[in-house]
Amino acid sequence: MRLEVNGLKFEIGRAVIKLGTKQVTDFNTIDHANLEKFAAEVAALRARGVEFILTASGAIGLGRLQFKDKLGNGKLDLSRKQALAGVGQIELMELFKQKFAAHGIPVGQVLLTHAIFDNRNTYLNARNTLNTMLEMGIVPVINENDSVAVEEIRFGDNDRLGALVALLTDSDLYIMLSDIDGFYSDYGTPESKLMKIVNLDTEPSLARHAGDKEFNLSTGGMVTKLEAARLTNLSCVPSVIANGFKAGIITAVMDNLREGTIFISNRCKLSQKKRWISAKRPRGKLVIDDGAVGAVRAHKSLLPSGIRMVEGKFLRGDLVLVAGTDGAKVAAGLVNFDAGECAKIAGHKSAEIEILLGEHGREDDVIHIDNMVVY
Repeated sequence: MRLEVNGLKFEIGRAVIKLGTKQVTDFNTIDHANLEKFAAEVAALRARGVEFILTASGAIGLGRLQFKDKLGNGKLDLSRKQALAGVGQIELMELFKQKFAAHGIPVGQVLLTHAIFDNRNTYLNARNTLNTMLEMGIVPVINENDSVAVEEIRFGDNDRLGALVALLTDSDLYIMLSDIDGFYSDYGTPESKLMKIVNLDTEPSLARHAGDKEFNLSTGGMVTKLEAARLTNLSCVPSVIANGFKAGIITAVMDNLREGTIFISNRCKLSQKKRWISAKRPRGKLVIDDGAVGAVRAHKSLLPSGIRMVEGKFLRGDLVLVAGTDGAKVAAGLVNFDAGECAKIAGHKSAEIEILLGEHGREDDVIHIDNMVVY
């Protein structure tokens, strides 16, 4: 299926769709009608040759629905969120099973945490599992393993999860369903306008437009959707924000973007190794000077001479962020030295590494370009 927007053409054979909590429940009821329409639309687009992977919020909301008389509408602490996620995840999968069974489509549950993305072996195993499910005609339904993953229950995590899944599975499009029509400039002001196309390489800072606020049930917001869009676009995978309550919204998005906002970039597709690197969590940060920033952005390896500051505790092989002295993120990569070693060689020439560390045969670069993703 081809998506054409302002002369740009995207061949869509596989898409990830992220449903928010509000597409599933409003706390008082389950939105059966919306889910039935969604399943019917996915079924129709599958018949046109598009594979779909779903990431679905709503487990905590559905669990809370069963305990609304006891818990009311107040904020939940972490332990209650985890307990309710365990209850609600069962019901969430049963809902998807029922709605898609009406179209003869099997669904399968996959629960992930960011720890799976940190390890190369578990990352590849998850990739193989999802690809096999798709080959078997199964629609994977992915969620955070909220009941055990403490760090994952936080603001906007499923937006990022969907982006990571899009990179993991070589998807061609990532759609984030929300309760607004897309991304607006100056959101919440009289000057606000819907932006149909956003080039993340040329647009100035977008966060100021977001007008974010945190909601009771959902953990996502516009800022996290922007971050997710930036993540997929590192590998030239466009992301779309669209209104999940509009009938036929997925078809409207894929039919030359009649609805929603699409985020694009001018980047080339990353290798699978670099996709994995972009999915890992950073363990520290290297602050580099302007000369090193220019070199890294020209896709050259990071040398010790350009390092001005070392932050965090990390080991050799860990992922670290690389930032300029102004705080702007420049890259992320697998480091060849631990934090203490980086501090010792910072500002020195590569030829001095052996003398400073007292070891022979160490690498000349702190992060090799083959192990680095440039932002």
